Amino acid sequence: MQQKYSAIASVIKLVGRFGRFAKPSLEGVTVSPSELSSNPAIAPYSVPDKEEERLDVLRRYQILNTLPEAEFDDLTELAAYICGSPISLLSLTSANQQWFKSRVGLDATSAPREFSFCSHAILNPDDLMIVPNTLEDERFVDNPLVTADPSIRFYAGAPLVTPDGFPLGTLCVMDRVPRSLTPEQQKALQTLSRQAIAQMELRLTVKKLERQIVRYQQAEAKLRASDQQVVDLLEGMTDGFFALDRQGRFTFVNRKAEQILQRSSEGLLGKVVWQVLPEMANSTFKREYTKAVDQQTSVSFEEFSHPLGRWIEVRAFPSFGGISVFIHDITVRKTVEEALRYQQEQSEHLLLNILPEAIADRLKIEEEAIADSFDETTILFADLVNFTHISSQITPHELVSLLNKIFSVFDRLTEKYDLEKIKTIGDAYLVASGVPVPRRDHAEAAANIALEMQEAIQQFSTSQGDRLSLSIGINSGSVVAGIIGTKKFSYDLWGDTVNVASRMQSHASSGSIQVTEATYELLRDRYLFEKRGKIVVKGKGEMTTYLLVGKKER
Repeated sequence: MQQKYSAIASVIKLVGRFGRFAKPSLEGVTVSPSELSSNPAIAPYSVPDKEEERLDVLRRYQILNTLPEAEFDDLTELAAYICGSPISLLSLTSANQQWFKSRVGLDATSAPREFSFCSHAILNPDDLMIVPNTLEDERFVDNPLVTADPSIRFYAGAPLVTPDGFPLGTLCVMDRVPRSLTPEQQKALQTLSRQAIAQMELRLTVKKLERQIVRYQQAEAKLRASDQQVVDLLEGMTDGFFALDRQGRFTFVNRKAEQILQRSSEGLLGKVVWQVLPEMANSTFKREYTKAVDQQTSVSFEEFSHPLGRWIEVRAFPSFGGISVFIHDITVRKTVEEALRYQQEQSEHLLLNILPEAIADRLKIEEEAIADSFDETTILFADLVNFTHISSQITPHELVSLLNKIFSVFDRLTEKYDLEKIKTIGDAYLVASGVPVPRRDHAEAAANIALEMQEAIQQFSTSQGDRLSLSIGINSGSVVAGIIGTKKFSYDLWGDTVNVASRMQSHASSGSIQVTEATYELLRDRYLFEKRGKIVVKGKGEMTTYLLVGKKER
């Protein structure tokens, strides 16, 4: 409902914006029967997919050949006004004709379907159909509505699409001169078409409610006529029902209530509820019962009954001399809700294991691809030296276990320095600093984790007989980051900065941390370096690089 009012508000704003247009003439245009007779020059029209289902849906709305209604007339007049068009129709397309539920500037109430512009518009229900000049469109150049009065030259129609996707017709505007619509007018026409469908839905709902009201009134009349019918109704309910007087004594208990409360009606009738069901004495039920009786107000709540081991939904209504209580066993629903909550939490946890939290939050609300550029980042590549040889000497289980231990330590360091682990590739580990959340100290954070990673690998190396060592490459610069994949998401990085960082690692010697000059310039005042000199880097030529060896004393 809130979306509906928001859409109407948008249209009202558009009316203000298009106030500069002169209000179109609403004088009627008569279309004679001879002009609407079959014309063999007109090409046969196509029909939408699932035409029979579409016609069934149209009949379901019970709107064809009904009297004019102000709610729809307001929409066609507003469409004509906004679009500056002398003719506006709310057209519904049946099997053989189009029928006008509302019309402005046209006297005819219907037209054969083969002459209908709207028969073409509903073929593409997601799009607004615009014909700037009918004389230049082979579909309509021989149409009697074009060649004779009312001499249509321009048409724009927004399909009326039901919530389940069936196009029933259009809200359209027409003119006798070639023209088009501004983007704002197009948007307004589509908004009004959605409001027309919403009005049709509301109309259908009202009719259903009216029928329900009649049925309820008839049921109430029967209930007043026979106390036995009341008892039969209560006994046949799927909800439990019992009545209490103002002293809390049971005056009626139906069979379903007996099942839920696990008590017979004979053991309850005439007894005070707190005596036969002592667990209710200090429960939410006692407080809400007192509130309903004392304040003569309806109450509803859910409560877990420990003696019954069930979740119970309670709705209580004050009645003459006491209170009427409906109870419903909602244990299954609660179990499902809890399972759904657990699954959602698990899904959230799994998503956060795959993607950065900031990106995961965006993915939940953004449908389009997520891609960002970052100007100031530092990228770190780490690789276990000679690990392929080591892996050939241990079992697969030992291999995976060792990698898991090493990368788990790296993961904790990544979390410690608030960096983003991008991925692992075999025995390589890729970390980004300044992505996806920019930070000024991106280079320092990368340097700190690099030094601690070397310290950590030394401890593993000792336990593995000095067989493990790590080479690390670091580069600073701009990158592009984003999500790839639709079912199995992956957050990845691209750009020259990433490639050069990889080259730094591949050219680094065992146990060293090799950085580019760009990273060196960011860290030179706070960290210790050894100049390695120039190396040849694929695709870059000669590059001056440095070896990070520690922090400077403060």
